[in-house]
Amino acid sequence: MYYSKDKELNKVIAEEVKSGARYVSGKKHAKLFLEGGGLLVFSRTPSDRRAFRNVKAELSRIHRQQAEV
Repeated sequence: MYYSKDKELNKVIAEEVKSGARYVSGKKHAKLFLEGGGLLVFSRTPSDRRAFRNVKAELSRIHRQQAEV
């Protein structure tokens, strides 16, 4: 399934969806509701070259917070 125009970001989101996250698409942004209760909002067509790294870092922060609780 198509999640983002950035192919690396698309792979990361696909992995999260396979692990139980719920994907909700919008016009310009999409939401990813994670299994443990986290929320990630990301651009479907990122113009920033660091968008992939930013999303990956935010996902690791959310997973780390879920592990602490």
